[in-house]
Amino acid sequence: MEALLNYISQKFITIDPEYIKFSVFIFDVLKCTFLFMVCMQLVKWVIERLFKKIAISIESPERVRQVLTLKTLLMHTLRGIIFAVYVGNLLSLFGIDVRPILATAGVMGVAIGFGAKRFVEDVITGLMILVEGQIRVGDYVEIQGMKGFVEKITLNLVTVRSDVTGAIYFIRCGYIDSIMNYTMNYSFASFYFDVAYKENIDHVIHTIEHAYSILCENEEYKKLILSDIEIFGLDKFKDSSLCIRCRIKTQPKGQWTIQRAFNKIIKEQFDAENIEIPFNQVVVTNVNSAV
Repeated sequence: MEALLNYISQKFITIDPEYIKFSVFIFDVLKCTFLFMVCMQLVKWVIERLFKKIAISIESPERVRQVLTLKTLLMHTLRGIIFAVYVGNLLSLFGIDVRPILATAGVMGVAIGFGAKRFVEDVITGLMILVEGQIRVGDYVEIQGMKGFVEKITLNLVTVRSDVTGAIYFIRCGYIDSIMNYTMNYSFASFYFDVAYKENIDHVIHTIEHAYSILCENEEYKKLILSDIEIFGLDKFKDSSLCIRCRIKTQPKGQWTIQRAFNKIIKEQFDAENIEIPFNQVVVTNVNSAV
């Protein structure tokens, strides 16, 4: 660029040297920015295509979700490196020597490293969580008493959004002692049906089985069910009722849909068979009333 402007200045018109330097500087900045944008898009395109092929070759939906989580982490890491290189080149163009900055950053990094114990713990724990596939983006989990769907996972932070309030939790990986994942491989829709003491248990179980057959007639619900209903029988003797326990194995995150649908069918079938569902009743006596 500079050689071209010098040639034009010598052969055709006189160009101020300061203008030539400024033009060269602007050209270098634009070139650097253009290459930065191209590299960012190229990394995104390569990673998207690579992980798309990997996801297609994997049969397990759970493994696919794990691969997609790793894809997001890898993309953010590579983009961060490209951005750091871009900033370094810009500083060089502005005449700022980056070598002393890098040397200072190295010394400061060593000093900070001694006091960054918790950050190192976060990174190591986060790496183990990602590699082992304990949680994936989209999983419904309970971490440190906080329930919700995983929205984002990085090496040091897990982002969970509550499905009830919509609140978002930012949980440091180093604080995670245990994880309860409700959507790993499969889920269970669990039911506890209370009936009156006068009811015939065999008749109640037969009604539950009939209700399950009605549920399976719906193709949308049937797709979510992995195995037939398990009826464990009489589970508890309560103060005013008998508890019948059962469960249905479902696809991950399908348990809530099955629970709502099956509860509705059970209510209808119990009403049709005159099976009493006990509920608390309060009797109020007015002691001041006349006898």
